[in-house]
Amino acid sequence: MVALPPPSPISWLRWAVWALMMGCIAWGYVFLAGQKIEQGLASPLSPLEQRHLALTQATQADFKPDFTHSVSDPLKKLVPHRTDGLVQPLWPWLAALSLDVQNLTGSLHDLAWFRVGLTLGGLILLGLVCARHFALPAALLVVALTAFHGWLGTVATFSGATLFHLFLLLTWLACLYALQRNSLWVYGLVGGFGALAYLSVDRILPLVAVFIIVSTLRALWGWMAAHWCTHEGTSLWVRRNHLFGLLLLVTAVGFIAGPRMTEANRQFGHAAFHYTDSIRWLDHREAAETWIENHPDRASLEKIPALAQPSAHLYFQTHSTQEAQQRLLAGAALLLGRLKGRGGEVLAVLFVLLFAFTLACRFSTPKACHAGERLHPETVPTVLFLITATLTYGVIAAWDVAVMPANYLHALTAPLTLSLLWGCESVLRRARRRGASWLVSRGYQITLWLLLAMTLTQFWRSAFAAA
Repeated sequence: MVALPPPSPISWLRWAVWALMMGCIAWGYVFLAGQKIEQGLASPLSPLEQRHLALTQATQADFKPDFTHSVSDPLKKLVPHRTDGLVQPLWPWLAALSLDVQNLTGSLHDLAWFRVGLTLGGLILLGLVCARHFALPAALLVVALTAFHGWLGTVATFSGATLFHLFLLLTWLACLYALQRNSLWVYGLVGGFGALAYLSVDRILPLVAVFIIVSTLRALWGWMAAHWCTHEGTSLWVRRNHLFGLLLLVTAVGFIAGPRMTEANRQFGHAAFHYTDSIRWLDHREAAETWIENHPDRASLEKIPALAQPSAHLYFQTHSTQEAQQRLLAGAALLLGRLKGRGGEVLAVLFVLLFAFTLACRFSTPKACHAGERLHPETVPTVLFLITATLTYGVIAAWDVAVMPANYLHALTAPLTLSLLWGCESVLRRARRRGASWLVSRGYQITLWLLLAMTLTQFWRSAFAAA
């Protein structure tokens, strides 16, 4: 057996710096989370939190099954299924396991720290994985942006937002992997993580829809290439797996989210019912709140004439194209303003870096001689997925922000940061193999250290300002 060489001093130093910086980020994250939790407990629950609390209390009755009249019905109620049309069942189901109505403040405090612990564990795992594959500042920047600009804003709120952020990231990564190597089990991961995200917050459907469209286009391209291209590529994407993979995806979604859909069909007359799908076609938030209050169940919804149901068709019949454009532009301006100081600048710099590295690799280095010097063969569908998913979420949020909050948009911080840095690292690695100057790599790392310092300094100041 060949003995492995001992780690070099530089490797030890790298991991020591990583551990030190991760400790600082973790301390700052816990400190700021504690401040937010104290502020949240000192203020009354928001209407959305009250809905989650009511659904949690209703779910607690499901954990006391009565088998005197039936066996199957009580067993069915043990899985996450309850919804009120706005709140999804996963977080109320988890919270019902430990909620004590007699000590509500204490229970809310403990559940908030459970969310902190859950996300802190996710950050450590994310940091370990990124440190194995990325440059040190890139790994730390992913963790810092995810922690402070993504997950921190959810831990003090009694809702499914924290779970949604986690499962959206996992679904996003599964989609990226499936676009590069579409093994059948990866489709199952997309469906499973997507269903869990759906049970947390009803905002995952655009991502899954974009993945299905892009992967189907990739399968069609593979079919055409197999019939008309004379040379064989190096791709690991198998078009024959696509149809069976989609069936596996749908099966996973139905198995996990099926009980919720059954309950929604019983309560509201539609398996995929969610108030968001209707109120987004109203003009302002007050009208949306009134519409929800006036239609709490299936009977009230069935009384609405088909032509009076809020929908895209009705909206564009009663509004001009200019009004729709103004609403989109106003929403986009509002969202861009909110992104200032919330990671938007860092993401913009990372996008510019990736674009510059791609151009430099294409035009300033020798032509690739083998597969290790070329970009990944599935780069085009991956980039198409990233751009389409981001634009889709951006357009939907810009439209919806007129009638409902768009805080879920911050859930894209972690996936976009990870994707952009993944792209930068991949392009830079291939540029080095083609003989690119070492100055490019050093400039890249210096830029990332500056972005990391800017992010940490901003939250360091906010911590002491709040204290």
